[in-house]
Order: sequence, then C-alpha cells, then structure tokens
Amino acid sequence: MRRFAVITVALLSVSPAPAGAQELAASSETTQYLLNTALLVAAGLSAVLFILAYGLRDIGLARVQNAPAVCLRMLAAFAVTILGFWLSGHMLAYSVEEAGFLGEFGAWTLDDNDPASRGRAAGAAWFFEAGLAAMAAAIVAASVSERVRLWAFLIFVGFLSGLIYPVAISWVWGGGYFAEIWRYQDEGGATVHIIAGAAALAAAFVVGPRPGRFNPKSPWIAATTMMPLSVFAAGLAWIALQGVVAGLAGEYADVEDAVRLGQGLANIAIATAAAVLAALAITQFVYDRPGLVTTMCAVVAGPVSLSGDPVSPGLWQAAMIGAVGGVIVSVTPPFLARFRIDDAGFVVPTHLLCGMWGALIAAWVNPDIALTGQSLGAAAIAVFAFAISLMVWTALKYSPFGVRQRPAPDPAKDSPPQNRGAAPAPPTAQG
Repeated sequence: MRRFAVITVALLSVSPAPAGAQELAASSETTQYLLNTALLVAAGLSAVLFILAYGLRDIGLARVQNAPAVCLRMLAAFAVTILGFWLSGHMLAYSVEEAGFLGEFGAWTLDDNDPASRGRAAGAAWFFEAGLAAMAAAIVAASVSERVRLWAFLIFVGFLSGLIYPVAISWVWGGGYFAEIWRYQDEGGATVHIIAGAAALAAAFVVGPRPGRFNPKSPWIAATTMMPLSVFAAGLAWIALQGVVAGLAGEYADVEDAVRLGQGLANIAIATAAAVLAALAITQFVYDRPGLVTTMCAVVAGPVSLSGDPVSPGLWQAAMIGAVGGVIVSVTPPFLARFRIDDAGFVVPTHLLCGMWGALIAAWVNPDIALTGQSLGAAAIAVFAFAISLMVWTALKYSPFGVRQRPAPDPAKDSPPQNRGAAPAPPTAQG
C-alpha cells in the first residue's frame, strides 16, 4: 500500500494540470481596495523621496556655503505646498466641470463614506496628488538655487501649489478642456514636468543669474566637492519617478495592471540607459570631454521623456525616445547660457523640454493619442504656467520682499588673514 501511494503521488505530480487551474482568479473588491490604496501610499512616498533626492542633488551642485539654505528651502516649500494644495489646490484640480477651465475654490475634506465606489482610500489619493504638487515646487527650487530669497520663493510656492499647478492639471486629470475636447492624455506625469519646467524658466529669467555666472572679469566657479552626492541623488530621483509612474496608473488590482506596470518599468530602464549613453557620447565628441553633470541629468531625462505614455512603446522605441532626451539635456544648457539664463539645476532641458517631448511622442507609440491634441495641450500648459509664474515673480521682484538674497560668505575669500595663503579646493569640472 505504501508503494502504491508513493507511485500515485508521483504520477499526479508530473501529470498535466487542467487548463483552468493555470488561470489566476480575480481578486475580491476588498483586496482591490487594499491594493489600490497601498499603491497610492507607495507612490506618495516616492514623490517625497523625489523631493529629498532633488534637495541632495541641489546641494551637490551648489557651492558648499549654500547647502543650509538649500535644505531650509526644500523643507519650507514642502510645508507650504501641502497646505496650499489642501486649502485650494485639490478642489481647483478635481472639481472642474466637464471640458471646463476652472474648478471651485475651497478646502479639501476627507470623505470615505462610500469606499466601494471610490475603489481606494480618499486620504491616500490626496496624499499622492499633494506629493506631485510638492515635486513641482522642488523642481523650481533647483533652478534658482544660490540666489533666491527664502520668503519670496515660499510666496511663489503658495501660488504654484494653490493656483498654477491645480488649474493646469485640471485640464488633463480633472476632466477639463484639453482632456475632453482635444483628448490630451498623460499616463506618466508629463504635465507635472511641463508645469514645473515652465515655472522654473520664468523664475530663472526674473531672478537673474548667480553672482559672477556670466561675468568674464570675475568668472564664476562652482567650488563644490560634493558631486558624488548629486550623482547618488539622481539615482534616488530615478527610483522615485518609477514609483510615481506606478501611482499614476491608478489601479493595481489584477494581472493586467501588473503586466502594464512591468512594461512601463522595463521601458523606463531602456530609455534611461539610452539617454545616459547619448549624453555621454555628445559631451565627449562635441565638447571633447565627458560631462558628469550632463550625464547625471540624463538619468532623470530618460523617465521624463517617456512620461507621456511609458507603457505603449516597444523596447526599441523606448530606446529611441530616451536617446533624444539625452540629446536635449546635452545641447540645451549652452543655448540658455547665450541668453544669460542661469538654470542652476538644469531644470528647463530635463523637465520642460523632455516633458514636452514625452507628451508629443506619445502620439507615435499609441494610436489612440492624436498629435494635434497633445501639441495643443502641452503648449497651453507650458504657456499658462510660464505666464502666471512670470507675473508672480515680477510682482515679487518689485515688492518689499525682493527676490535676490545676499551672496553667502565664501570661505575662500572671507577667511582670517592667517589662512588666506592656503590653497583653495580645486574646482570640479561639471560638464
């Protein structure tokens, strides 16, 4: 009997299972609710990680004496953004009428009375959406590093989180004009990057360059030895963008959602690799030396270039799209320098231009997306964010606050007389 039992078990273990046993059962409504909520919580934490990563990246790019100001600016901007998005931002973004332009002004209230219809916890969804708004503020902060006044910047962040950003995303994710009339689609956060990049361009234009940045008689040198910190922070930002893209998918409750998530992550990895190699090749053969900062920016430019639709491209298409992003971050900074626009964090090419590239190229990889709608939507969002930001920054410039801070003391110049003969730290080539 023992031998018979052993033979029977062995035959059953190697015999083919019924076809129906290989199909995965659908999850229950409770499981779907929990998974969707967990996804939004993880995505919101990824947005916070992006903010911290951009703060570290900014510290590595700035001169050492400006590091405390960078930290203070990031922490205060996060606090202002959360309050601004709570008091007016969320309602403006998600109470707009169908095909409308402007939602309602008012504070958001937590409402979980009907969890079955929502499919996720309302607080988790708000947490993720507020995190996206805080990401935009962190991106703008990087562009005006080392010369913007704290309180002027925080006032602008209040306008950004409470008015500029919510109105622009209401046209897309809130069911507003461009989503309903022109079928503008954004599956990976291109709108966030476009808004932040356009606002950063206006800020850099009004605030002006860093002291000595374009002065041939007193050349500006970024005397920082923390470039490895910036590279590490760029890697953290790349990881954070993966989580943000997953959160923007909205659902993670069945096998199809998991497959789409896996496709998007694979495409982003391929696009990032292509962007890094393209930036490295251009800086080597055009500028005759590999550029560390340019290559580092390409790490973020890869995901941003796919932010219009990270799922639909094939792997070879993702590589081509990412490579163009690497080209954008390589050739744009010298062009901006000709116009004396000092973009300290390389935000305009990395977020504005690569974000618009990602929105437009989505029409190539997804037949359900029209190029006309994508072009009009991306252009309108960029123009709106730039125009309103320009007005706010101009008003702040001529207000009692002002927009420029006094230069931070330079240890190499302000050291005691007995230490002035010491050799200064060697400058770091930033590409």
